[in-house]
Amino acid sequence: MDQYWVLTADGKEFGPVDLSSLRHWIGERRVVKTTLIRKNDGQPQAADTLAELADVFAPPPPTPAIPPIATTVPLPTEFRSWDFIGQAWSLVKPHWVPLSVMFLLTGLIGVVPYVGPCLSIVVGGTLMVGIFRAILGMLAGTPPTIEMIFGGFDRFGQAFLAYLVYSILVTIGLVLLIVPGIILMIMWMFVTPILAETNLDFWPAMQASAKLTGGYRWNLFCLGLASFCVLLLGFLCCCIGVVVAQAVVFTSFALVYRFLQERKPEAVTP
Repeated sequence: MDQYWVLTADGKEFGPVDLSSLRHWIGERRVVKTTLIRKNDGQPQAADTLAELADVFAPPPPTPAIPPIATTVPLPTEFRSWDFIGQAWSLVKPHWVPLSVMFLLTGLIGVVPYVGPCLSIVVGGTLMVGIFRAILGMLAGTPPTIEMIFGGFDRFGQAFLAYLVYSILVTIGLVLLIVPGIILMIMWMFVTPILAETNLDFWPAMQASAKLTGGYRWNLFCLGLASFCVLLLGFLCCCIGVVVAQAVVFTSFALVYRFLQERKPEAVTP
């Protein structure tokens, strides 16, 4: 078995030790790459020149490049709820028909007698993945089409689990003095778009959403209040107004999602 001696700057030697002990000393920073090591009867040489230590002193792998945010629309420079909603309205107007039909379909599924609520639980998250892909695509310059609502079934399992866990925990939070449920709703409001454009499983996606919303939760709460006003106005305009209002609200959420990604690019990675 090879033996190693460590030479200090003042000429002292420590050893002999075997390779395992030497690597342990490196882990403790007692030996660095420039430390002179004598192997058996050989000449002293820098630690990083020993072949058996090459992996220890190898440079760390490069940090993966963060992909650019896919959007062709200018994003607001400050977080103002009505700025996002106003921009969302401008984006929705040319495409209000396919977007409205998507939200109409999700609503109709929920009102199917007897099985509607169960269907919503099973496929609701998946359909929202498809809708968010359509909306995020619209932000990138791709016109939405009605069939895009069915484009999220490649994420069916993770979308179902996210929808189920989200619904259960938020409901429990709302029962417990309301405020915890509202906080969870805000923390996890971007789980679906994260699932839509990454390969993350449902729980890492929920963690990424929580990280993305950190520091902006009061702003997001205010956006939620403004969105409620938009939905109420849509309700007053009868059924078609509700689905158009939903399209505007979710487009504003997508704009905020891109806005936060610009400020926290490390929060969501594929």
